[in-house]
Amino acid sequence: MEHRGTKVLETARLILRPWKESDAEEAFANWMNDPEVTKFLTWTPHGDISVTRALLRTWEKEYASPAVYHWAIVLKEGNVLIGDIIVMHADDYQEMGKLGYCMGKAWWGKGIMTEALSEVLRYCFEEVGFYRIDGTHAAKNFGSSRVMEKCGLQYEGTRRSYFRLLSTGERVDIVQRGILREEYFAGKYASKEQKNAENKGGVTLYTDGACSGNPGAGGWGCVLLYGEHRLELSGGEEETTNNRMELLAVIAGLERLRYPCAVSVYSDSSYTVNAFNEGWVYGWEKSGWKKADNKPVQNDDLWKRLLSLTRVHKVTFCKVKGHADDELNNRCDALARAAIPKISPKEEGETPSPVNKSGGDDV
Repeated sequence: MEHRGTKVLETARLILRPWKESDAEEAFANWMNDPEVTKFLTWTPHGDISVTRALLRTWEKEYASPAVYHWAIVLKEGNVLIGDIIVMHADDYQEMGKLGYCMGKAWWGKGIMTEALSEVLRYCFEEVGFYRIDGTHAAKNFGSSRVMEKCGLQYEGTRRSYFRLLSTGERVDIVQRGILREEYFAGKYASKEQKNAENKGGVTLYTDGACSGNPGAGGWGCVLLYGEHRLELSGGEEETTNNRMELLAVIAGLERLRYPCAVSVYSDSSYTVNAFNEGWVYGWEKSGWKKADNKPVQNDDLWKRLLSLTRVHKVTFCKVKGHADDELNNRCDALARAAIPKISPKEEGETPSPVNKSGGDDV
């Protein structure tokens, strides 16, 4: 890394610049004293402008260090101060930092924070030399989730009831996301290939899952089609369910794509197709992965992975009739069944031989 500090950055609509103590009145009025803005944050509304002034005075002093990356977000139109974005804890050895941002609610839903974060990531990866940038958000903070997803931060896990909101006292799940240097550049240089893919009609993905017993040993298979290209994938697990195999088939196909694409998914699984086409999965996400009866959603780990992928790619789900005359659906079924792990003698209740079949003693 080559630290360059909080350089002034510019986008189509924004100026990102260092903070000044004189920004206090505007920052206080536009978001720092708004409980809706701070609902999911680690600080509470300031209550008095003196708190804001003291904070900005501290921030100004921190710019003496070239390892500080902290910007005020200013809307060019009207020269209005609307938010804050920071990459904290810049670590020279690990070459990584952690994101933080917030913005006045009058500017929510306009793609502004996505625009700001995209430019900050460009500066950090291309000019400073970061390798990794982390971000976290409350699972219920859907706006922050969308910003990170649009900017390429991948879902890495959820810490259950990890943070108690200062605003309400409610304990919430915290989602961990991150983006690596190679992922950033892969996304940047994918645009030309992506346009070519869209001109060819996008990607077609056929999927299927199978299980020997439910639960039991299972397999999944998928076929990816793009222009004249065809790729078949499959895999299996010793203890699983048919629904998990159906979901994994879709996930595996989408994860194999190197850049965002328009994808038509063909599956004979009503469980998978209806969850998206009927909107169930979005309701589960909003309810903290609980069903209408307040019971946990099964396979939520896979639903979260798949939902994240549908926000990278433009995915359309299509239902096909299983085990009928659809050649590609039948091929996926064959791949899935062939991938089911074979049951070992021990699992079938037999006593395994103490002698290795290669002739040596089994130690």
